[in-house]
Amino acid sequence: MQNKKRADELLRQSYDTYYEKIARFCNIKLKNRNEAEDCVQECFMVYYKRILSGEEIGNTGAFLYKIADNLIKTQWRQDKKANNIVSLDELAETLAVNEVYNYGNIDYDSCAEKIIGILDEKEQCLYKLKYTDQKSIAEIAEELNISFDAAAKRLSRLRQKVKSMVEEEMKGEDLI
Repeated sequence: MQNKKRADELLRQSYDTYYEKIARFCNIKLKNRNEAEDCVQECFMVYYKRILSGEEIGNTGAFLYKIADNLIKTQWRQDKKANNIVSLDELAETLAVNEVYNYGNIDYDSCAEKIIGILDEKEQCLYKLKYTDQKSIAEIAEELNISFDAAAKRLSRLRQKVKSMVEEEMKGEDLI
């Protein structure tokens, strides 16, 4: 019983001290208030179970942040599997972001105007939302009243089309 009372008291103290910090951390990382709240509660449950079992935890704050970070990573993996979400790292690998081209001297503003002029009306709208207004995929999806996945796919196709146009221009075929 002594161990349970001690664990209860440590949990109360830690909860009072770290709850808001851990909640903010989870909310920023997960960008979903409900998932963040679940993460915080699970984090404190893990902590409670550990101290109840008699484990000595030297730095409570660091321990809670580490547990929260691990729970967040687990949530991301579950979301990725459930919704086929692609991480930015995977996206960078598949889109060959690191390719280097020798474009010489290009007037990028006139090039962008030419590109926009060649695109159809829907593509122009998408191009302007993403690159002129600098909106996120979620914001674009909401504005166009389409799903997140549909917006991401349309942006991917648009990037591929623009990339092809620029590559053809560099070969001297004057598409733009």
